[in-house]
Amino acid sequence: MPPVIDREKCTGCGECVNACPVEVLEVKDEKCEVVKPDECVDCRACEAVCTAGAISFPE
Repeated sequence: MPPVIDREKCTGCGECVNACPVEVLEVKDEKCEVVKPDECVDCRACEAVCTAGAISFPE
C-alpha cells in the first residue's frame, strides 16, 4: 500500500524521493506526491527519512 502524504506538513525537501528505491514519489509544486502508487514495495524508507512527519502508511 502506498504512503499517505500530509501536504500541510510536507516541506518539499525531497529526502523521501531520494530514499525511495522504486521511484514512487516526486516533488511537485514544492510538495511530495505519490506518482506510482502501484509500484510501492512498502519498505517505508520514505517514512523513516521524513523529519517533518508528513508520511504515513495506512494500517
